[in-house]
Amino acid sequence: TSADRIKMDTYMRKRFKTYDYPKDEETPNATIFDFFVSPSGQWEHWKNLVSIYVYPENTTPEYSSILVPIIDNARIEYLIGTIANQERAVLLIGEQGTAKTIMIKNYMKKMNPDTHMGRSFNFSSATSPYQFQKTIESYIDKRLGNTFGPAGGKKLIVFIDDINLPHINEWGDQVTNEIVRQTMDMKGFFNLEKPGDFTNIVDLQFVGAMGLPGGGRNDIPSRLKRQFCIFNCNVPDDSSIDTIFRTIGEGHYNSKRGFIAEVRKLVKRLIPITRQVWQATREKLLPTPAKFHYIFSLRDLSRIWQGMIGTLSTVILNEQLMISLWKNECTRVFADRFTTFNDYNWFTTEIKKIALKELGPTYDTMLDPSPVFVDFMRDAPEPTGEEGEETDMELPKVYEPVTDIEFLRERLKMFLVQFNEMVRGVGMDLVFFPDAMLHLVKISRVIRHPRGNVMLVGVGGSGKQSLTKLASFIAGYKTFQISLTRSYNVANFLEDLKLLYRTCGVQG
Repeated sequence: TSADRIKMDTYMRKRFKTYDYPKDEETPNATIFDFFVSPSGQWEHWKNLVSIYVYPENTTPEYSSILVPIIDNARIEYLIGTIANQERAVLLIGEQGTAKTIMIKNYMKKMNPDTHMGRSFNFSSATSPYQFQKTIESYIDKRLGNTFGPAGGKKLIVFIDDINLPHINEWGDQVTNEIVRQTMDMKGFFNLEKPGDFTNIVDLQFVGAMGLPGGGRNDIPSRLKRQFCIFNCNVPDDSSIDTIFRTIGEGHYNSKRGFIAEVRKLVKRLIPITRQVWQATREKLLPTPAKFHYIFSLRDLSRIWQGMIGTLSTVILNEQLMISLWKNECTRVFADRFTTFNDYNWFTTEIKKIALKELGPTYDTMLDPSPVFVDFMRDAPEPTGEEGEETDMELPKVYEPVTDIEFLRERLKMFLVQFNEMVRGVGMDLVFFPDAMLHLVKISRVIRHPRGNVMLVGVGGSGKQSLTKLASFIAGYKTFQISLTRSYNVANFLEDLKLLYRTCGVQG
């Protein structure tokens, strides 16, 4: 923490008289942890390693590919490089959303492909020692006698994500991680298929990442831990978080895209307010055994901005619409997860309180309306006659507010009629009462984003399957449903996955 850094800095100053480093106006409270020694032997601030990310003015990049560099990332990437370049193992620990995986993958991308290879795989609670052995064997070739190594004489870096997930048996051992420890410690492993045969492996090093142990998450064995140089990835401080989302928010809401000045000014003010709402929710609504999913990581803050930048200047015409969009995104990401009305009521009161405190009383009336935002209210453009006969006119997906609930109901009825005409043997007869429409809007919002995965929990007959099928149909997606039987097992599941991979990958 910041307090620990200052204490340590004070101790170092008293202990070592010659110890000093530069200070400037921008970093008046800097400590030794804010600097590194450059190859020339000079003190340099970590900010000198931070590159500038420029958000494209006219195009919208894939959201998951955006990585806004901050000092924390630059520091950890530098340390990974320093240790890994000496062929030592590095392990990053930290809570969800602190970019552990992205930082390691970025380091692996920068390696020279002529001399290094990179491979990565995820551990899970079902990963066995045999699977680990088979995976490593698939990466290496025979070199000499019983010695193996990566193809082409290269060096291989293996990244193991979620290294702490393997199952802990009744004696408290994590068997899968014992073979990982053996591979690192003894430069090879005893073959599980041929007992007594030792496979020597050269030019192999490991990097890993894991969540902080505790709260239901495993730790890893100490004998494995000692093999790694371990760095903790903190949640970025407030200014770093604001820098990340300012780059994204202000990058999207710019004048080149046609957004008016009032909207652009409001977006600047909403950046710290969104962070405060996230922090207040994290502090107040903690996970419990009954609410184990109340984990609000940086990813949730990121999801709000993913929704915020999915709009056009022809939709967000004034401050009222901007506030409505912001309130909708915060409610969808946070409040849709709540399981009690007390939590929901607290959130609606808190979001208004924070917004009024930061924005002022003039925005009081703007915060009251709560229209839902959907992307299926517009019809396909009229055919001009120039298209071919086979052209399928797709509906324009414009994310916009719906204030008239009856208009939304009629639109959904129209889609339901189309669904029953086009999808044979599934005839659905749905009644669109207000909650059902809101549930469909929630599903539609999640699946419109890449990597938008959603788990629906509720009593039987609440419309989980029907509304998902209809929302997928409206979005123009294909659906696939596992046919569960009493004998359905892992092998059947893998067959289903193969079919889905062929459909998505091969057939596009």
